[in-house]
Amino acid sequence: MNKILAFAGSNNSKSINYKLVDFTKSLVNDQEVRVLDIRSWDIPMYSIDMDPDQTPKEITELISLIKEYDGFIIASPEHNGGMPAFFKNIIDWISRRSKGAFESKPVLLLSTSPGGGGGANNLKYLIHSLPYQGASICASFSLPSFYDHFKNDEVVGDYLVGLNDVVEKLTDALSQ
Repeated sequence: MNKILAFAGSNNSKSINYKLVDFTKSLVNDQEVRVLDIRSWDIPMYSIDMDPDQTPKEITELISLIKEYDGFIIASPEHNGGMPAFFKNIIDWISRRSKGAFESKPVLLLSTSPGGGGGANNLKYLIHSLPYQGASICASFSLPSFYDHFKNDEVVGDYLVGLNDVVEKLTDALSQ
């Protein structure tokens, strides 16, 4: 059985991207999925002045977890067309503390928003940037208009079919 680490790159206590990650976990069959809640992390903004010996313990722990897991589900909100500063900061720390941290392991990227864009611009950025950290992006999924398409703690309608499809792509990638 493969192990999947799932989290959202959000520090919002009511994050809809965490809700999407939690629901997506329920669609994964025959795999162990752990949802890591990083919302309370208080990571200092990365600066080259901190190199090489000031690493937040959460970053060290996350890098260790990445090594332990076989695949990833990562959801990220979109802020001004890109990833939130909170998540970008974590990626910056990872990039300076571990070369190719994701070790070519499969990553499913998710994003949702209350608006019609569903975080699609951010997904483009993540699809481009995370391979620099060794991520092998196997699929992505954008859920627009969250409050219209997420009811009773689950994705509804045609978007559920799309989400199931990308989850299957992740599990297929893990079996290769």
